[in-house]
Amino acid sequence: MAYVINQPNCSGCHRCRVECPVGAIRFKNAKYWIDPEKCVSCGHCETICHNEAISNPDAAPKVVTPHEPTVYDCDVVVIGAGASGLSAAARAAEAGRKVLILEKGKEIGGSAWYAHVFRSLWSKWHEAAGMEDKRDEVYREFMKQTKGSVNGKLVRRILDADTEFIDWLIEKHDLGKDFTFGPQPFGGYGITASYDWEYNHKRIDTTIGPGGIGWWMTNKLLSIAEANGAEILYHTPAKELKSDEKGAVCQVIAEDVGGQVIVNCKACVISTGAFTRNKEIMDKMQPKFYSDGDGDGVHVFTHPNCTGDGITMCEKIGADVDYYNKRAGMFGPMRHPFGTCSIAASGAAAFDVDRDGNLCALPFAMEEVSPLADVPGRYVWGIADEKSVEAAMERSKGRAPDVPGIDMDALYNNWRAELDIELSWETMYKADTLEELAAKLKVPADHLLKANADYEASLTHQPEPQPGEFPMPPKQPLGKGPYYAIYKKMFHENALGGVVIDENTNVVRGGRPVPGLYATGDGTRGIMVSGPVGVGYIEGTISALTFALTSGFVAGTEAGAYTA
Repeated sequence: MAYVINQPNCSGCHRCRVECPVGAIRFKNAKYWIDPEKCVSCGHCETICHNEAISNPDAAPKVVTPHEPTVYDCDVVVIGAGASGLSAAARAAEAGRKVLILEKGKEIGGSAWYAHVFRSLWSKWHEAAGMEDKRDEVYREFMKQTKGSVNGKLVRRILDADTEFIDWLIEKHDLGKDFTFGPQPFGGYGITASYDWEYNHKRIDTTIGPGGIGWWMTNKLLSIAEANGAEILYHTPAKELKSDEKGAVCQVIAEDVGGQVIVNCKACVISTGAFTRNKEIMDKMQPKFYSDGDGDGVHVFTHPNCTGDGITMCEKIGADVDYYNKRAGMFGPMRHPFGTCSIAASGAAAFDVDRDGNLCALPFAMEEVSPLADVPGRYVWGIADEKSVEAAMERSKGRAPDVPGIDMDALYNNWRAELDIELSWETMYKADTLEELAAKLKVPADHLLKANADYEASLTHQPEPQPGEFPMPPKQPLGKGPYYAIYKKMFHENALGGVVIDENTNVVRGGRPVPGLYATGDGTRGIMVSGPVGVGYIEGTISALTFALTSGFVAGTEAGAYTA
């Protein structure tokens, strides 16, 4: 029998499709699916799936040997082997501490495996280039934008740790071997990748997939941690924190497939990532997220293991949790995570219609909750003509990739064949007339014709993009056929907020730090606020990957000192 994909756990990173030797993997809506008629059961897709979403239903159940509780002793236990956890582990291990890492999944990386944007604000390379250190200026603007509602001491610490982290990699770990200094994606100057990984030569999309900076950083940090004696246990999720009579964390209870794992420790760093996959927490953080009973909901890019375990464990011991100041975006409408050519084609759409063929004038919005959340089914069809699609492909050529080895122009130069693949999968439609296109969409033709007429009437006034809206080229009337209908929906990249930490990344309980307990990355609250500032300004200044790596670096430094 063919392998199968657990579609709710599929992030759409494309790797299984790209590497399938027989081309058996294709899209259904915005998720990958294995064609049982083509699958030869080689198992390669299961091996490379970072999310563990692929399995062989005919495989014999794995034999599990129950065991008595396994006991480990260490100085610092790190829960989670994503970007922030490995940053903490590498830092503490290099300081001479005995470090044990508990990882819930089969490999390192978590959601950072797909992350691409690290914002280096100041480093030795900036200084050598004769640039000005603007961290003080960034700090003042950050506090202004957030109206002082964030932990200013933590913001300052993170801005400084951003420099310390990069300089540490430059001085001690040969960052110059794989990175250089230059313009960064989305503006500014900083570290830019120069390494060349073979998979990047196969990529069909630069917006998601392994191979970017998050993938490189997690691998690098693991190598540093292990070189300094750190040990990692896979498929070993932490379940509970234990404290001594003074309230200091002294033990973590975890479990592997065979039974209980007890870790005696002097300090614990919680780096369990986002909370997107936990409905109970998301109902508090973002009530609309899972409340959709009509349609496809939201496409989730976070790793399936992002179930807010750190928040749950900390809350059980009375730690402070903030359910208000968070970022848990519902972005769109957008054609994401489809291949790069069809994403470009979606930008050519003259107008969008809802599932009934009615005009739906929603610009692509990077705001916390896109208006698309209130559209039936939470998806639209972008309507474009051939000439506009061709122009969109030309506009897309020549963009500098975020990492070497990615040649998107090869796809843009072959865009018709690329789109033909997705047309055959019915993730988009093509027709010579709008009436024929309406028939393929199963909507009344008069609805689609009226949508076009209403759209043309609206062109007399084109408002300026509002904060949070993605700037697009000026709208033009729909030209001659053939016409495309391009599926677009809502998507979610990550969630940030939860456990309250101080400037040392200490978890806070009743306003005071819990001795020996630190938390990092997406599951923490300290620099985040809700709304457009959190989605736009904060992510544009200290991206989620930047905060993960730098907060982990701080936690590793502090836990190392605490356990000295």
